[in-house]
Amino acid sequence: MAFVLWEMLKESISAYADLSPAILLTSLTLGLALFYAISLMLRPSAQPQQQVAVVEDNNEVTLDTTTTQLAAVTPSPLWDVFLSFHGKDTRRNFISYLYHALDQAGIVTFRDDPALEKGQEISSGLREAIRNSKMFVLVISENYAASSWCLDELVEILSCKRTKDQVIPVFYYVNPSDLRHHKGSFGVALKKHEKRYSVDRIHKWKSALTEIAALSGYHLEDTKEESEADMIENIVEDVLSQASRKVLNLESDLFGTDLAVEEIYQQLSMESDDVRALGICGMGGVGKTTLAKAFYNKYSHTFDVSCFMKNVKQNSQAGPLLQKILIELLRVKDFKVRDVESAIRKLKGILCSSKKALIVLDDLDGSSYTELLARICKLFIDGSRVIITARDANLPNQLKVEMLNVDTYMVKHLNRMDSLHLFSYHAFKKSKPPGKYLALSKSFVTYAGGLPLALKMLGSVENKN
Repeated sequence: MAFVLWEMLKESISAYADLSPAILLTSLTLGLALFYAISLMLRPSAQPQQQVAVVEDNNEVTLDTTTTQLAAVTPSPLWDVFLSFHGKDTRRNFISYLYHALDQAGIVTFRDDPALEKGQEISSGLREAIRNSKMFVLVISENYAASSWCLDELVEILSCKRTKDQVIPVFYYVNPSDLRHHKGSFGVALKKHEKRYSVDRIHKWKSALTEIAALSGYHLEDTKEESEADMIENIVEDVLSQASRKVLNLESDLFGTDLAVEEIYQQLSMESDDVRALGICGMGGVGKTTLAKAFYNKYSHTFDVSCFMKNVKQNSQAGPLLQKILIELLRVKDFKVRDVESAIRKLKGILCSSKKALIVLDDLDGSSYTELLARICKLFIDGSRVIITARDANLPNQLKVEMLNVDTYMVKHLNRMDSLHLFSYHAFKKSKPPGKYLALSKSFVTYAGGLPLALKMLGSVENKN
């Protein structure tokens, strides 16, 4: 308990750093008293801890008060891309280079282990990887159909796909017509399989080969001038354009967030074609970063390129910040910046190539980036947006000197109802406090004054039986 209180006190001091010492001391004293009171009242309870069901709807999280069991939330796919291929044909050449290019582009790619012992059927673990992948790249080579494992993979992938854009076939020096009509090496392989496998399984394989042959994809031929390197580059660009954008982690207790996000949308005039900047401002702990993340998750897909830079104040110079922005926009693991000017030129090449951009700079604590922000905004094409979060509301005003269309959104404190829900969620794991604790909970809500961080900390006292 002492450790928990100490961690909460450290967060409180950070959140209220701009208060006077007298007010800070009074607030901490009252906070400790309230912590002690609620811990004493909760400790005697021997009832099982109740949990609230979390329901996801259109990226918005709400509380279902009709149940006390924590609902299982469907996890996001673990893999951006699943690679299916015949190892002996392509593992040491084409697949090796393709996997490296996807990895360098920041695409999380599943590639089965070369040492994997493959039996008669694909493993449950591999089926799970297929089901937890967003997209599939199938490299169909001459001996692909000779492997029952590859054919089972193909059947599983086609049964899991939800749109045709999820599957990208690469016909690696094979004719799609041979797949469609089961001729050539594919016909020979199927004839051999008929001696070992059931009629039903053979039928599924033939149907899958016919279906994949009908999809548009990439076709490597000896007669074409396109090199394997060029094709790999095109495949990576194709995957990047179709893959879901990065989703930022958010807590499930987003009370009062939806309305604020829509207010930010309106204040940014998202329908207009000009370049705009917005400062999301307010005191520490009021939820600036949460709102910026929620807006990014909901609207970043409407931009051609986007990035969310957290803890910007940790970058004391423009060079490191520009380097991180370029890494995010290029979706690479590493990118070296020689100097600010060369980084600006590289950034210009990205932003000026008819790409509408969204850049979010979280937690600015000074005006040292005002000039840099203005330079970045001058590189934008129409429709692009910059969002900054800061405690100091003067930062957006300083940016107005350098550019037009700059506005400020002051984050509002939570209303009393949302405050009570947030406090209760952390104190009792349910959206409403038990009747016997209602009066005490309301006193906590009054004390916190609608500040989300304070409500979370006040409600986070562990209930130890």
